[in-house]
Amino acid sequence: MLINSFKNLKIGKNNIISPKAIIHDNVIIGNNNNIYDDVIIYPNTIIGDNNIIYNGNVIGEIPVQSNGTFQDYDFSKTKGVKIGDDNFFHVKNIIFSGVDRPTEIKNNNKLLAECHIGHDSIINNGVTIYVRSTLGGYSEYLNNCNVGGYAFIQQRKKIGQYAMVGGSQLVVKNVFPYFIYINNKIIRLNNMKIPDYVKQSENKLFNIANDYYNKIPINYDNFNLEIKKDLKIFLK
Repeated sequence: MLINSFKNLKIGKNNIISPKAIIHDNVIIGNNNNIYDDVIIYPNTIIGDNNIIYNGNVIGEIPVQSNGTFQDYDFSKTKGVKIGDDNFFHVKNIIFSGVDRPTEIKNNNKLLAECHIGHDSIINNGVTIYVRSTLGGYSEYLNNCNVGGYAFIQQRKKIGQYAMVGGSQLVVKNVFPYFIYINNKIIRLNNMKIPDYVKQSENKLFNIANDYYNKIPINYDNFNLEIKKDLKIFLK
């Protein structure tokens, strides 16, 4: 393990860290993590417990905005990356540091090979991002959603709970919870993943999803408490 500097570096217990990994200063690593060859962890990164980070991942890379900020490669201006617990990072993902807030990957997520995670993005819990997907900056991925391989998510978009973005899709608007999303349209419920409390509400959900895309006010009073909770989070 190559440690660039011991300044503000904290590493917990029972971590397995390759001697070929590079860890910069101002990094906190929790317990029981496996960090493999050629991983680079840049400043202002916090990593929790029980994460698996395979070869070639780059965590906390310098962000660049369209207005040209950070071109001097100064990590003191960035907000860093915050990673929770029990995540799996397959090979060669790149996760950019935040500009206005930390880029955040919470708990129990899977990033498959060669994904691009834009600055200030938030990946919540139980999310799977498939190979070579590109996630634009300031985007958000709510619990248990999936993004198919080679998808491109435009910046500042939100992917709803249990939704699935099809492979090779260009996403230019928010994705309503529970549905499979292809060619910028909801197709059907994501039956492989949705919980039982959603399955009896397919027709009502399809109607209010269309209301949402047609900018009609949504009334979800007649749904059960779990669906109400999900929709309130998505719509806020």
